[in-house]
Order: sequence, then C-alpha cells, then structure tokens
Amino acid sequence: MITATLVAAIALVLSLSAVGGTYAFLSSSQSIALVSATGETSTTISAGTATLAVNGDAISMTALYPGITKTAEFTVTNTGSTSLALSVDSIAGPTAANGLTATVARGTCASAAPAFASGSLGLTLAAQASSTMCLSVAMPTTAPSSAQGVTSSLSVALTGTQP
Repeated sequence: MITATLVAAIALVLSLSAVGGTYAFLSSSQSIALVSATGETSTTISAGTATLAVNGDAISMTALYPGITKTAEFTVTNTGSTSLALSVDSIAGPTAANGLTATVARGTCASAAPAFASGSLGLTLAAQASSTMCLSVAMPTTAPSSAQGVTSSLSVALTGTQP
C-alpha cells in the first residue's frame, strides 16, 4: 500500500513538472457563528483599505530655460490599512512639446535616489506611514526654440499596489 502511494505521488510530481506553468491554490475563509455568545445572529467580515494622500507645495514652472531644473518636495501618506508598493503611473502634460522632462524620485530633492517618469519607485509604504518624494522638471539644453514663452502644467499619477 505504501509503495503504491509512493509510486502514485512520484507519477503525479513528474507529470506536473512536465506540463510547466505556474500553479497556485488561493483560499480565504471566515467562520461565521449563526448565534454568537451575546445572542447576535450576524457577523461582519471586513477587508483592508488602500488609500494614498499627497501633500506638498506646487512646483514653480516659471523662468524655465535650457539647462535649468526645478524641484518640489511632496509627501505621500498611506492612510489605508494595508502596505502599498508605490509607482509612477504617468506624468501628463505638454512636457515633450515644450521641451520639458519630468520625473519623480523617492526621498528629498537633495538625495540622489533614482528618478522615474513611470514605473516602480522601489518603495513599499506600510499602512499609516509617510514618505517624502521629489518632483523634478527640467528643460534640457536641447529644448526646441518653440518652447520659448510657452506655459505648461503637469499632472502626476502615483499608484499604490498591494504587494
């Protein structure tokens, strides 16, 4: 009997390893008492929350000229109840047409953290935790002359994903 079970288990492992792919068995359960110790007949199941709050000063985009970079610090706070991995979803605005580049980096503007126009910031923010970020807007020396006297605005979209 043990030999037959062992042979069946080995055959199962070999057959699954030949197929390849990724397998996962995900399960979640909650026991619900029909009548609680206090006589109540209902139970509440609560899920976590994911919420980001952003505070900071507006970046001054006046007097931008080729070769200059303007920066502004802001704070991102995870006001939810679950950890969130932060990433830059997008930086929208007429930056390319105006010859501007914009990036976000974790940490203060004085730090040398890698900056991103999109993608992961490499930071997971715990529930109720905050982190300082830096928005940089630059006009490269190769900016087109058509960028002179043009106004611009930016919108930065940050995403928090449960790791």
